[in-house]
Amino acid sequence: MLKVEKSLWPLTVWMRIFGFHMGPRKKRTNSSRYSGGLLAAGSLMVLSTIGLHFTSFVLEILRLRVNGIGPNGTNVTTANLLNTGIEHLNNTWLFIGVHVSFFFVSLTTNWKTLWNSLLLMEKNLKFNSDFHRKCRKSVSVGFALLLIDCVSHLLVSIRSFYWDMGKMRPLAIILSNISRMTIASVFLLFCVLARVITLVFQGLNEQISHLTEAEKLLPFFLSSRILNVRLEKWRRNHTLACELVDMVNKCFGLVMLVTIVNVFVSFVTTSFEIVSSVGNNETLPFLLIFIFIKKSILLAITFHESFRLQSEAGRTAAFLRKLHPFTADLLTQIKVNTVVMEVTHASPKITAMEFFDVNIRLLPTLIGSTLTYVAILHQVAAHSK
Repeated sequence: MLKVEKSLWPLTVWMRIFGFHMGPRKKRTNSSRYSGGLLAAGSLMVLSTIGLHFTSFVLEILRLRVNGIGPNGTNVTTANLLNTGIEHLNNTWLFIGVHVSFFFVSLTTNWKTLWNSLLLMEKNLKFNSDFHRKCRKSVSVGFALLLIDCVSHLLVSIRSFYWDMGKMRPLAIILSNISRMTIASVFLLFCVLARVITLVFQGLNEQISHLTEAEKLLPFFLSSRILNVRLEKWRRNHTLACELVDMVNKCFGLVMLVTIVNVFVSFVTTSFEIVSSVGNNETLPFLLIFIFIKKSILLAITFHESFRLQSEAGRTAAFLRKLHPFTADLLTQIKVNTVVMEVTHASPKITAMEFFDVNIRLLPTLIGSTLTYVAILHQVAAHSK
């Protein structure tokens, strides 16, 4: 087992508990039995998530249509009724979409390629102890945040109307928290992988300054040849790092798309409920506000890790240009310029299935669109009274 596997070992074991295939698939004597058990566990988790949230959604819609009352027992307008149904459907879409999509992704060759590329990168770069310390720290911080999220969600779900399913309510609360923990673990895995790849690009950028070491005392023709050899090896490692980002996009692209859409819809529905409550002098929907805050934190962490990775990868071209004073011959200058153009053209970044980039620059668009839709819903609610 390589050191990067040991650093991420708690996370990979944790994900296997929920039925996800983690790490490179090694040959074992009981490989078929192990894979079959993992597939059965994962399938059971997926089916329970689909059944639970679909049933909850159907019961909520039927209750609203029959009684015409909101979660707090008050009469609702057509706009409020539509808003409540959309929010419930939105949460159902998030849990089922993320769980199902990532479960099938963990069975594909893209997931295997991602882990194999990461292990190959470790062999090539020979990560130091500081790299592994930062990996372990990111895993530890991630688990601490996961624990806080799960405990807070459990306390809220006990008092929530969301799982009002009669005698099945205790079971629904337990299954919903397991489902919530599963989804949160997928986001934890994404953030940890994004941080690890950011550290990989940091290591590549640090290597650039060492490409010209121990060459000042060598003859001119020999120093240029050594620089070319080192630069070509560095270029291959950078290509492999860009492939890591590409594999992350293929594995988590649909997850990111579902999540961003979910957060945007929640921004709209929660903002509308807050505006309606303030306008009607009603009690603020603290449950929706609490969920709104948690989703905002999730969005902020996702944006931060994605933007940090993109920023670190974007600094590479600037580091490469510092090699120009050491390239006295024409062929070496051409080689450096070619690598700079390749790095600039690559510009690795996290995307949601290439629909949009996942970074902080998306936030103004989300805020502007949210305000627009809230204003439209508010006008519809005013006319329906």
